[in-house]
Amino acid sequence: MIWDPAQKAGVQKAVDGFQAANPDVKVSLEQVPEDQYYTKLDASLGAGEGPDVMWQSSRAPVYVEGGALEPLDGYIEKDKVSMDAYPDKLVNLYKFDGKQYGMPKDQDVWSVVYNAAVFKKLGVTDVPTAGWTWEDMLRIAGEIKAKQTSSADVPMYYNYDFNRGVGSLIHSLGGTVVKDGNGTVSSPQGIKAFEMIKDLQDKKLIPPVKDSADFKGTQSLLSGSIAMAKVPSWELSLLAQANVPSGTFHMVPQPSVNGSRATDTNGLSYVMNANSKRKDAAWKLIKYLTSAEGARLHAEGGASMPANVSPDVKAAYYKANSKIDGMQEAFDVTLKENYLRTTTEFPKIRAVMPEIESTVAGPYYAGSMSAAEAASKADAILTRSLKQ
Repeated sequence: MIWDPAQKAGVQKAVDGFQAANPDVKVSLEQVPEDQYYTKLDASLGAGEGPDVMWQSSRAPVYVEGGALEPLDGYIEKDKVSMDAYPDKLVNLYKFDGKQYGMPKDQDVWSVVYNAAVFKKLGVTDVPTAGWTWEDMLRIAGEIKAKQTSSADVPMYYNYDFNRGVGSLIHSLGGTVVKDGNGTVSSPQGIKAFEMIKDLQDKKLIPPVKDSADFKGTQSLLSGSIAMAKVPSWELSLLAQANVPSGTFHMVPQPSVNGSRATDTNGLSYVMNANSKRKDAAWKLIKYLTSAEGARLHAEGGASMPANVSPDVKAAYYKANSKIDGMQEAFDVTLKENYLRTTTEFPKIRAVMPEIESTVAGPYYAGSMSAAEAASKADAILTRSLKQ
């Protein structure tokens, strides 16, 4: 069971590869919308059923504590699977009390993609480059805005949410979101990060935050209603597989802030249901899906950047997304500066993110509180959750 429709084709291609090699095992792939995934999963696991193999993310500790996931150490040792094939930070995400519960599937990479056709149509020749800065982004977005004629168009989309947007800027500025069991947003860096995002909104360089709940940067890039967007790796196949001329989409790292391009990362994993009646087959599937061969098929089919770091896998991923110019160069820069997403490193705070968005970020972007007040309220909520 998985949740992302944009990656379903990639996962299915890998499943098909597994079934071709293991005709005695039948695998059915179910994609459940993300907002329903955990509700459905909890109901089925609570009834002693559920999928044999599933995706997990930073909620994994809850399922481990509840006894819902099967430790994989015995299988890993028996088949001599090397965990060196995956980044340590992603391997350790799924290790609890010395036991490995998940095999890394992918890794998140954030970058900026711009639509060259939109720039050309507007007559804007000042385009993003690999070495651009936040100030460069503001200048370019301003030039785009001055040339746009439709009230429905905006220059760009930049991730504004607290966990991934504000958090990345705090890290780039040299601050922290959480430290020593407390929220630490009430710092000069935290306040500045809030102000930087609001400045984009107030200058009308991004859509108003209050109207952005259903805004899709990739779809807007495709339609041409925006010229550039900060895009996560799990959505890039939507651009790479689009019916547009080659050279339409170009990728660069996100603009540097204070000399840093810090971006958050996370990684999904494949895990096994502790109640599975087919554990040997389930392990076979997990091992295949996260192997170099399985990861390559994921990449070729349009899934996110694989966690398996085999050169062949990376090459397959870049080839599958070759319609986006500059991807490998942008990723090479970004992968060096990423950090574990705050909700990934501190799973307890995941539950309060909706509260921060609704009672802190929303009112702040609407202008009903200052950046200092927003940072202070965010800290209070973060600290409370960490102490529970």
